[in-house]
Amino acid sequence: MNPYVEIARPWQWYKNIVAFLAIFFAGMLFDPHAVLSAVLTFFALSLASSGMYVINDILDVEKDRLHPKKRNRPLPSGRISVDAATNYGFFLILLASFLAYLVSPLTALAVAALVVSTLLYSFIFKRIAVLDVAVLALNFLFRTLAGVFAIGVYPSYWIIIVPYFIAVFLALLKRYGELRKTKDARSSLQKYDENTLRTLSAVTLGIVLALYVLYIFDSELPHKTITAAATLPLAVFTIFRWYNDAMRDPDLAEDAAKMVYDPWFLLGGAVWALVLFLVIYVL
Repeated sequence: MNPYVEIARPWQWYKNIVAFLAIFFAGMLFDPHAVLSAVLTFFALSLASSGMYVINDILDVEKDRLHPKKRNRPLPSGRISVDAATNYGFFLILLASFLAYLVSPLTALAVAALVVSTLLYSFIFKRIAVLDVAVLALNFLFRTLAGVFAIGVYPSYWIIIVPYFIAVFLALLKRYGELRKTKDARSSLQKYDENTLRTLSAVTLGIVLALYVLYIFDSELPHKTITAAATLPLAVFTIFRWYNDAMRDPDLAEDAAKMVYDPWFLLGGAVWALVLFLVIYVL
C-alpha cells in the first residue's frame, strides 16, 4: 500500500458518516444543494481526520518503533520521513479547512473545533482516564455539528445529546476491548478495570435508548409518533446485539466497524433505518 495512503487511514473515514445525520432527520435528503453541502462536509471532516492521524503518528513515532506491529507503519519503518509527514499532515488539514469554508463559515468553525479538540486529546487528554472518553466523544459531536451547519438548520438538543452519548458508548467499548488485550496499549488503561468499563458501557447504553425513546415521543408530528414507535424494538435489538457482541469479542469492542460481519446486526440496523425513512419522508 502507498505509505501516504496508509498513514492517512482512509478506511477510518466511516466515522464521519455522522455528518449525514442532520440532513436525514431534517427531511432534506432530496434537496440537491443540501446533499452537495453534506458530501463536501464529509470529505472535509475525512481529510481533517487523516491529517490528525498523521500528526498523531508523528507524536508516537518513537514509541511505535518499539511496538511489534506498529513499527511497520510508514513513519516508524522509515518509508516516510518525519518532515514529509509533517508537511503532508498540515496540507490535509488546510485542504479540509478550505473545503469546509466553501460549505459555510460555521462548518469551517466546526472542523476547526474538531482539529483543536483532537490535538488536545493527543497531547493531553488521552493519558487521563475517563476524561479521555469524554473528549474523544466530543470529537463526534463536532462532526455532527459540521453536518448540521452544512445544511443551514438550527441544531436541536436531540442532534447534540444523542450522538454524544452514542460516541461515549463507542469510546467505552474501545477502552474495554483494549483492556481485554493489554494494559500497555495506552497509559490511561492503567486506571481502568474491566468490570467498571462493562458497567459504564451498560449505563451509557441505557441512556442512549432512553434518549431515543424521548425523541420518538417528543416528535413535532404527533400523527407519526405511533409509526415511529415501531422502531423501538428494532433499536433495542440492534443496540443490545452490538453490546453483547462487543462484550464477547475484544477485537469487535475495539473496532466498531467489525460489526459489519454480524448479519443480524446489519439486518436490524437496515430495517430500523428504513422505517425511520418511511416515517420522515413518506408517511
